[in-house]
Amino acid sequence: MVQLSGLTKRFGDRVLLDDVTWQVNDGERVGLTGPNGAGKTTLLRMLAGLDDPDAGLIVRPAGTTVGYLPQDGLEHAGRTVRNEVSLAFGPLLEARAEIARIEHALADPALPDGEHERLLVRYHELTDYFQREEGHAIELRVTQVLEGLGFARAEFDRPTETFSGGWQMRIALARLLLSRPTLMLLDEPTNHLDLDARNWLEAFLSTYPHIVILVSHDRYFLDAVVTRIADIALRTLTDYPGSYSAFVAERDARMARLRQAKQDQDEEIARHKAFIDRFRYQATKAAQVQSRIKMLEKIVPIDIPPER
Repeated sequence: MVQLSGLTKRFGDRVLLDDVTWQVNDGERVGLTGPNGAGKTTLLRMLAGLDDPDAGLIVRPAGTTVGYLPQDGLEHAGRTVRNEVSLAFGPLLEARAEIARIEHALADPALPDGEHERLLVRYHELTDYFQREEGHAIELRVTQVLEGLGFARAEFDRPTETFSGGWQMRIALARLLLSRPTLMLLDEPTNHLDLDARNWLEAFLSTYPHIVILVSHDRYFLDAVVTRIADIALRTLTDYPGSYSAFVAERDARMARLRQAKQDQDEEIARHKAFIDRFRYQATKAAQVQSRIKMLEKIVPIDIPPER
Protein backbone atom coordinates (compact mmCIF):
# COMPACT_ATOMS: atom_id res chain seq x y z
CA MET A 1 0.00 0.00 0.00
CA VAL A 2 1.15 3.53 -0.83
CA GLN A 3 -0.43 6.63 0.72
CA LEU A 4 -0.29 10.34 0.00
CA SER A 5 -1.21 12.50 2.96
CA GLY A 6 -1.79 16.23 2.56
CA LEU A 7 0.52 16.32 -0.46
CA THR A 8 1.23 19.73 -1.99
CA LYS A 9 3.58 20.52 -4.88
CA ARG A 10 4.31 23.89 -6.48
CA PHE A 11 6.42 25.16 -9.35
CA GLY A 12 7.01 28.82 -8.62
CA ASP A 13 3.62 30.43 -8.14
CA ARG A 14 1.83 27.55 -9.85
CA VAL A 15 0.24 24.88 -7.63
CA LEU A 16 0.12 21.44 -9.24
CA LEU A 17 -1.24 19.47 -6.28
CA ASP A 18 -2.90 20.99 -3.23
CA ASP A 19 -3.39 19.00 -0.01
CA VAL A 20 -3.97 15.72 -1.84
CA THR A 21 -4.74 12.56 0.13
CA TRP A 22 -4.76 9.31 -1.84
CA GLN A 23 -4.15 5.58 -1.40
CA VAL A 24 -3.20 2.71 -3.70
CA ASN A 25 -3.40 -0.88 -2.48
CA ASP A 26 -1.16 -3.79 -3.41
CA GLY A 27 -2.17 -5.39 -6.68
CA GLU A 28 -3.91 -2.31 -8.06
CA ARG A 29 -2.97 -0.92 -11.47
CA VAL A 30 -3.68 2.79 -11.73
CA GLY A 31 -3.65 4.98 -14.83
CA LEU A 32 -2.76 8.63 -14.20
CA THR A 33 -4.58 11.01 -16.53
CA GLY A 34 -4.91 14.77 -16.79
CA PRO A 35 -4.16 17.71 -19.08
CA ASN A 36 -0.59 18.30 -20.19
CA GLY A 37 1.26 20.04 -17.39
CA ALA A 38 -1.19 18.91 -14.71
CA GLY A 39 1.54 17.10 -12.76
CA LYS A 40 1.42 13.46 -13.82
CA THR A 41 5.17 13.06 -14.33
CA THR A 42 5.85 15.16 -11.24
CA LEU A 43 3.71 12.81 -9.14
CA LEU A 44 5.53 9.76 -10.53
CA ARG A 45 8.90 11.36 -9.69
CA MET A 46 7.75 12.10 -6.14
CA LEU A 47 6.53 8.52 -5.71
CA ALA A 48 9.93 7.36 -6.99
CA GLY A 49 11.71 9.54 -4.43
CA LEU A 50 13.36 11.72 -7.09
CA ASP A 51 11.44 14.90 -6.19
CA ASP A 52 10.20 16.07 -2.82
CA PRO A 53 6.73 17.46 -2.07
CA ASP A 54 6.49 20.99 -0.70
CA ALA A 55 4.18 19.73 2.03
CA GLY A 56 2.64 16.44 3.10
CA LEU A 57 3.92 12.89 3.13
CA ILE A 58 4.32 9.87 0.88
CA VAL A 59 4.07 6.74 3.01
CA ARG A 60 5.39 3.39 1.78
CA PRO A 61 5.60 0.18 3.81
CA ALA A 62 9.02 -0.98 4.94
CA GLY A 63 10.62 -3.17 2.31
CA THR A 64 8.91 -1.45 -0.62
CA THR A 65 11.03 -1.66 -3.77
CA VAL A 66 10.49 1.06 -6.36
CA GLY A 67 11.05 0.85 -10.12
CA TYR A 68 10.65 3.97 -12.28
CA LEU A 69 10.73 4.25 -16.07
CA PRO A 70 10.92 7.87 -17.33
CA GLN A 71 9.70 8.86 -20.79
CA ASP A 72 13.20 9.16 -22.25
CA GLY A 73 16.81 10.04 -21.53
CA LEU A 74 18.11 6.62 -20.47
CA GLU A 75 21.27 5.29 -22.12
CA HIS A 76 23.29 2.14 -21.50
CA ALA A 77 26.87 1.29 -22.40
CA GLY A 78 29.63 -1.11 -21.45
CA ARG A 79 27.58 -4.32 -21.29
CA THR A 80 25.69 -6.60 -23.61
CA VAL A 81 21.90 -6.45 -23.60
CA ARG A 82 21.74 -9.77 -21.76
CA ASN A 83 24.19 -8.66 -19.06
CA GLU A 84 22.53 -5.27 -18.65
CA VAL A 85 19.05 -6.59 -18.01
CA SER A 86 20.41 -9.44 -15.86
CA LEU A 87 21.50 -6.80 -13.35
CA ALA A 88 17.89 -6.94 -12.20
CA PHE A 89 18.89 -10.21 -10.50
CA GLY A 90 21.88 -8.73 -8.65
CA PRO A 91 21.35 -10.51 -5.30
CA LEU A 92 20.61 -13.82 -7.03
CA LEU A 93 23.70 -13.56 -9.22
CA GLU A 94 25.82 -12.79 -6.15
CA ALA A 95 24.33 -15.77 -4.37
CA ARG A 96 25.08 -18.01 -7.37
CA ALA A 97 28.69 -16.82 -7.43
CA GLU A 98 29.08 -17.39 -3.68
CA ILE A 99 27.57 -20.88 -3.99
CA ALA A 100 30.21 -21.72 -6.61
CA ARG A 101 33.00 -20.40 -4.36
CA ILE A 102 31.76 -22.44 -1.40
CA GLU A 103 31.51 -25.60 -3.51
CA HIS A 104 35.10 -25.08 -4.57
CA ALA A 105 36.19 -24.51 -0.96
CA LEU A 106 34.35 -27.56 0.34
CA ALA A 107 36.22 -29.74 -2.14
CA ASP A 108 39.51 -28.84 -0.39
CA PRO A 109 40.50 -31.79 1.89
CA ALA A 110 42.69 -29.48 3.97
CA LEU A 111 39.73 -27.34 5.05
CA PRO A 112 39.51 -27.20 8.88
CA ASP A 113 36.46 -28.88 10.43
CA GLY A 114 35.11 -25.65 11.93
CA GLU A 115 35.38 -23.80 8.64
CA HIS A 116 33.82 -26.77 6.84
CA GLU A 117 30.80 -26.63 9.16
CA ARG A 118 30.44 -22.84 8.79
CA LEU A 119 30.56 -23.07 5.00
CA LEU A 120 27.97 -25.86 4.98
CA VAL A 121 25.54 -23.72 6.97
CA ARG A 122 26.09 -20.78 4.62
CA TYR A 123 25.79 -23.07 1.60
CA HIS A 124 22.38 -24.32 2.72
CA GLU A 125 21.19 -20.74 3.38
CA LEU A 126 22.22 -19.64 -0.08
CA THR A 127 20.83 -22.64 -1.95
CA ASP A 128 17.49 -22.32 -0.11
CA TYR A 129 17.32 -18.62 -1.09
CA PHE A 130 18.35 -19.38 -4.67
CA GLN A 131 15.66 -22.04 -5.07
CA ARG A 132 12.98 -19.97 -3.32
CA GLU A 133 13.61 -17.04 -5.67
CA GLU A 134 13.76 -19.32 -8.74
CA GLY A 135 17.36 -18.46 -9.47
CA HIS A 136 17.63 -21.39 -11.87
CA ALA A 137 15.10 -19.61 -14.15
CA ILE A 138 17.10 -16.39 -14.57
CA GLU A 139 18.14 -17.12 -18.15
CA LEU A 140 14.61 -18.21 -19.09
CA ARG A 141 13.05 -15.06 -17.61
CA VAL A 142 15.59 -12.84 -19.35
CA THR A 143 14.84 -14.53 -22.67
CA GLN A 144 11.07 -14.25 -22.23
CA VAL A 145 11.14 -10.53 -21.42
CA LEU A 146 13.67 -9.56 -24.09
CA GLU A 147 11.82 -11.48 -26.78
CA GLY A 148 8.51 -10.09 -25.54
CA LEU A 149 9.85 -6.56 -25.99
CA GLY A 150 11.01 -7.32 -29.51
CA PHE A 151 14.69 -8.30 -29.20
CA ALA A 152 15.92 -11.12 -31.41
CA ARG A 153 18.09 -13.72 -29.69
CA ALA A 154 20.97 -12.74 -31.97
CA GLU A 155 20.83 -9.28 -30.34
CA PHE A 156 21.13 -10.47 -26.74
CA ASP A 157 24.93 -10.29 -26.84
CA ARG A 158 25.19 -7.03 -28.75
CA PRO A 159 26.68 -4.08 -26.81
CA THR A 160 23.92 -1.86 -25.48
CA GLU A 161 25.55 1.30 -26.88
CA THR A 162 24.90 0.05 -30.43
CA PHE A 163 21.12 0.47 -29.97
CA SER A 164 19.12 3.60 -30.77
CA GLY A 165 17.23 5.67 -28.22
CA GLY A 166 13.96 3.79 -28.57
CA TRP A 167 15.68 0.45 -28.07
CA GLN A 168 17.63 1.90 -25.14
CA MET A 169 14.28 2.53 -23.47
CA ARG A 170 13.24 -1.08 -24.21
CA ILE A 171 16.42 -2.25 -22.46
CA ALA A 172 15.54 -0.11 -19.44
CA LEU A 173 11.98 -1.42 -19.45
CA ALA A 174 13.20 -5.04 -19.65
CA ARG A 175 15.49 -4.57 -16.66
CA LEU A 176 12.70 -2.89 -14.69
CA LEU A 177 10.19 -5.66 -15.43
CA LEU A 178 12.69 -8.35 -14.48
CA SER A 179 13.40 -6.66 -11.14
CA ARG A 180 9.70 -6.99 -10.22
CA PRO A 181 9.45 -4.00 -7.86
CA THR A 182 6.53 -3.80 -5.44
CA LEU A 183 5.86 -0.26 -6.71
CA MET A 184 6.23 0.05 -10.50
CA LEU A 185 6.04 3.55 -11.99
CA LEU A 186 5.84 3.84 -15.78
CA ASP A 187 5.79 7.11 -17.72
CA GLU A 188 4.55 6.48 -21.26
CA PRO A 189 5.93 2.90 -21.44
CA THR A 190 4.47 2.22 -24.89
CA ASN A 191 6.08 5.24 -26.60
CA HIS A 192 8.89 3.21 -28.14
CA LEU A 193 7.08 -0.10 -28.63
CA ASP A 194 5.62 -1.61 -31.76
CA LEU A 195 2.24 -3.31 -31.64
CA ASP A 196 3.57 -6.79 -30.79
CA ALA A 197 5.72 -5.50 -27.93
CA ARG A 198 2.87 -3.32 -26.69
CA ASN A 199 0.51 -6.29 -26.62
CA TRP A 200 3.10 -8.39 -24.78
CA LEU A 201 3.59 -5.64 -22.16
CA GLU A 202 -0.18 -5.35 -21.79
CA ALA A 203 -0.42 -9.06 -20.95
CA PHE A 204 2.56 -8.87 -18.57
CA LEU A 205 1.16 -5.96 -16.58
CA SER A 206 -2.39 -7.34 -16.50
CA THR A 207 -1.20 -10.18 -14.24
CA TYR A 208 1.40 -8.21 -12.27
CA PRO A 209 0.89 -8.94 -8.55
CA HIS A 210 2.06 -5.60 -7.13
CA ILE A 211 1.23 -1.89 -7.54
CA VAL A 212 1.53 -0.40 -11.02
CA ILE A 213 1.03 3.35 -11.57
CA LEU A 214 1.40 4.48 -15.16
CA VAL A 215 0.92 7.40 -17.51
CA SER A 216 -0.07 6.62 -21.09
CA HIS A 217 -1.83 8.34 -23.98
CA ASP A 218 -2.75 4.93 -25.39
CA ARG A 219 -6.38 4.55 -24.33
CA TYR A 220 -6.58 0.93 -25.53
CA PHE A 221 -3.53 0.02 -23.47
CA LEU A 222 -5.07 1.68 -20.42
CA ASP A 223 -8.37 -0.10 -20.98
CA ALA A 224 -6.62 -3.46 -21.02
CA VAL A 225 -4.29 -2.88 -18.06
CA VAL A 226 -5.64 -0.58 -15.36
CA THR A 227 -8.11 -1.33 -12.58
CA ARG A 228 -8.79 2.35 -11.90
CA ILE A 229 -8.03 5.84 -13.18
CA ALA A 230 -6.70 8.74 -11.09
CA ASP A 231 -7.36 12.03 -12.85
CA ILE A 232 -5.23 15.06 -11.98
CA ALA A 233 -7.03 18.36 -12.56
CA LEU A 234 -7.53 21.64 -10.71
CA ARG A 235 -4.78 20.82 -8.20
CA THR A 236 -6.44 17.67 -6.94
CA LEU A 237 -6.71 13.97 -7.77
CA THR A 238 -10.02 12.21 -8.44
CA ASP A 239 -10.41 8.42 -8.50
CA TYR A 240 -12.56 6.59 -11.04
CA PRO A 241 -12.86 2.81 -10.59
CA GLY A 242 -12.74 0.64 -13.68
CA SER A 243 -11.33 1.03 -17.16
CA TYR A 244 -10.30 4.13 -19.08
CA SER A 245 -13.47 3.99 -21.18
CA ALA A 246 -15.58 3.92 -18.01
CA PHE A 247 -13.59 6.90 -16.73
CA VAL A 248 -14.19 8.91 -19.92
CA ALA A 249 -17.95 8.31 -19.71
CA GLU A 250 -18.08 9.27 -16.03
CA ARG A 251 -15.76 12.25 -16.51
CA ASP A 252 -17.85 13.59 -19.39
CA ALA A 253 -21.03 13.23 -17.33
CA ARG A 254 -19.35 14.93 -14.39
CA MET A 255 -18.09 17.75 -16.63
CA ALA A 256 -21.60 18.26 -18.00
CA ARG A 257 -22.92 18.57 -14.44
CA LEU A 258 -20.09 20.91 -13.54
CA ARG A 259 -20.69 23.14 -16.56
CA GLN A 260 -24.40 23.31 -15.74
CA ALA A 261 -23.57 24.22 -12.14
CA LYS A 262 -21.17 26.89 -13.40
CA GLN A 263 -23.85 28.31 -15.70
CA ASP A 264 -26.39 28.37 -12.87
CA GLN A 265 -23.86 30.06 -10.60
CA ASP A 266 -22.98 32.68 -13.21
CA GLU A 267 -26.67 33.46 -13.71
CA GLU A 268 -27.18 33.78 -9.96
CA ILE A 269 -24.20 36.13 -9.67
CA ALA A 270 -25.48 38.20 -12.59
CA ARG A 271 -28.91 38.54 -10.94
CA HIS A 272 -27.36 39.69 -7.65
CA LYS A 273 -25.10 42.19 -9.42
CA ALA A 274 -27.99 43.54 -11.47
CA PHE A 275 -30.05 44.07 -8.32
CA ILE A 276 -27.13 45.76 -6.55
CA ASP A 277 -26.41 48.05 -9.49
CA ARG A 278 -30.08 48.99 -9.84
CA PHE A 279 -30.86 49.74 -6.20
CA ARG A 280 -27.44 50.68 -4.79
CA TYR A 281 -28.45 54.29 -4.11
CA GLN A 282 -32.03 53.77 -2.94
CA ALA A 283 -32.30 54.03 0.82
CA THR A 284 -35.40 51.83 0.95
CA LYS A 285 -33.42 48.99 -0.65
CA ALA A 286 -30.17 49.45 1.32
CA ALA A 287 -30.68 46.37 3.54
CA GLN A 288 -31.46 44.17 0.56
CA VAL A 289 -28.45 45.49 -1.36
CA GLN A 290 -26.15 44.75 1.58
CA SER A 291 -27.66 41.28 1.85
CA ARG A 292 -26.94 40.61 -1.82
CA ILE A 293 -23.37 41.88 -1.45
CA LYS A 294 -22.78 39.49 1.45
CA MET A 295 -24.27 36.64 -0.56
CA LEU A 296 -21.86 37.38 -3.41
CA GLU A 297 -18.92 37.37 -1.02
CA LYS A 298 -19.84 33.89 0.19
CA ILE A 299 -20.08 32.33 -3.27
CA VAL A 300 -17.10 30.09 -4.10
CA PRO A 301 -16.53 30.27 -7.87
CA ILE A 302 -16.78 26.93 -9.65
CA ASP A 303 -13.64 26.08 -11.63
CA ILE A 304 -14.00 24.29 -14.94
CA PRO A 305 -11.00 22.19 -16.05
CA PRO A 306 -9.66 22.98 -19.51
CA GLU A 307 -10.95 20.93 -22.42
CA ARG A 308 -8.92 17.77 -23.07
